[in-house]
Amino acid sequence: MRALAKASVLAAGALALTLAVTWPLARCFGACLGASQDPLVSVYFLRWVVHALTTPGVRLLDASIFAPYGATLGLGEYAPVWALLAFLGIALTGNPVVGHNVVVTAYVLAVLGATALAARLTGTAGAALVGGLAFAYAPRLLHQAHNIQGLAACWLPWLFLALERFLARPTWPAAAAVAVVGLALALSSPSGFLFALVAAAAMLAVAAAGGHRPLGRRHLIRLAGTGTAAALLLWLQVAPFRALAREWRLSRTLADNERYSAGLADYLGVPPEHLLHRWVGIGRVVDLEREALFPGVAVGVLAALGLWATLVGWNRRRPALLPYVVMAAVAAVLALGPALATPWGAVPMPYRLLYAVVPGFDMIRAPRRFAAFVSLGLALLAAVGAALGALVLLESLAVPFPGTVRRLEVAALPEVYRWLAREDPRTVALELPMGDDWEKVGAAAFHLRRTVNGWSSYTPPHYHALVAAMAGFPDARALALIRGVRPDVVLVERRWLGPGREAALGAAESGLRLERAVGGHLVYRVEGPAPPGAETLEVQAEPVPGGRGAACVTLRNPGREYVPLYPLRRMRLEVEGDGGARLGGGLRWLPLDVAPGATHRACVRLRGAGPPARVRGEVEGAGRVLRFVATPGGPPRPLAPAR
Repeated sequence: MRALAKASVLAAGALALTLAVTWPLARCFGACLGASQDPLVSVYFLRWVVHALTTPGVRLLDASIFAPYGATLGLGEYAPVWALLAFLGIALTGNPVVGHNVVVTAYVLAVLGATALAARLTGTAGAALVGGLAFAYAPRLLHQAHNIQGLAACWLPWLFLALERFLARPTWPAAAAVAVVGLALALSSPSGFLFALVAAAAMLAVAAAGGHRPLGRRHLIRLAGTGTAAALLLWLQVAPFRALAREWRLSRTLADNERYSAGLADYLGVPPEHLLHRWVGIGRVVDLEREALFPGVAVGVLAALGLWATLVGWNRRRPALLPYVVMAAVAAVLALGPALATPWGAVPMPYRLLYAVVPGFDMIRAPRRFAAFVSLGLALLAAVGAALGALVLLESLAVPFPGTVRRLEVAALPEVYRWLAREDPRTVALELPMGDDWEKVGAAAFHLRRTVNGWSSYTPPHYHALVAAMAGFPDARALALIRGVRPDVVLVERRWLGPGREAALGAAESGLRLERAVGGHLVYRVEGPAPPGAETLEVQAEPVPGGRGAACVTLRNPGREYVPLYPLRRMRLEVEGDGGARLGGGLRWLPLDVAPGATHRACVRLRGAGPPARVRGEVEGAGRVLRFVATPGGPPRPLAPAR
């Protein structure tokens, strides 16, 4: 009972401290968010998960954004664990911003976990509290208030605490605790989980090499058993995304990783709201595109003292803490990403090896999140060197808290979204202008109607091309694409439409009927016939000189209107020789659309011997399959529906 009472007091104290550090969030809990686009998208994902779990007939993966594509929830890190944490707040209030900000209070988890881990490693409760404060309220973590995936770092001290207990006593319950915390981290941030695997491997390698935390047969058997069960549960979340990644060729390039890597200057970075920077100029202000990695003078001094004490073996804590020193050093290097920019050019860094060799790293774009392990290592070292505990919190304070920008208030939403929320739940909307649509996605958390617009970590095929084409609205191409996508309504901002576009829209045979004006928007109903489809295209197989190289086909639009091909259409080609022998084949994507009189060329490499006799093809997409058979050098052939 005493232990429970003590834990309750610590939890209540951590909650009170978190409410103070995040002030004035408590005063605008249902409207305030961080300043970037990330919280608007997170609010939507949290709301959609709760909506899908509580509404019969709604499929979880078929998020309402990026219509008419399906399974679009898999395009982002929708964080099911955070959704469960937000569930009660959303269910009781109907306000997804409340649910989001319940997640933001996860700083409580961070301070309790880091304090418990530091207490186990140092054996001193007071010093451990300093470590807890240094980690939970570090400028970096406060700077992440706009990104709940970044707040998944709150699970890290709990993961290492569970590992420490398991290494000391390799029981099944201890192994299960490691698996449960690891799963919670993975379902909060898959990229954070991958980074944690690398950091934990570095820590365990040093710990095992020192002989103070041996990994025996019992450890491996129990970890394998519980880890397999956790991996199967994790696969339920990962599998839909992996399927989309294969189908839609989703990945991250090294250039993406370089953009979201930490720089050496970021280790002096502090948020714009950093209190001591405003008072005495400590640190270098960074925006939300960079990392605020400066730990503070007090934490830096305490960590230096702790490092000295660890290396010289003071208080016999070297075996316990040295693995975390190495882990922090490894993480600091990996956070710099695949290349370090220097005045003498880019220097390749070890992260390139992870990107090239370890599965999953080619889907991640933010190596700088490795800095969370640097923060944890510094916090543990600061606990060893603790003496000026109050300064740790003072140096971390950001006033006002970075997550307190009023952004999503139900009463302040444009009136058109309240109108849309009253429409049939099956309504599909397209909003113009398209482009930076995170605010539209944030509004979708309230109206929950399907929209062609979207914003996420990834986008479906040709979405950016569609956005670019919509900039020409109401030209013939944009109107054809709208009629092809076939939303029920088009919501157009009056300011963007302007008199010129409005006059052109009135003069054109657009297939759009003005239904009503709602606040600052005009609502058009999509009517009239559908535009020409893929079945109106002609296909012709080109001659193959010498029967070597590649076989190519050309799709041509012989009509006078654009042929829209959104969502994605794919063309499967099979090249046959005399007697039906297969000479080559492949799957090719068709473009967003084909203009009147325009062509699209697709080729596959020939791998068999002999000249091609025919090319068989299928065009699939939008629930239809069209087929053709063309002879190289022969006349154009039509596309016919598959029987």
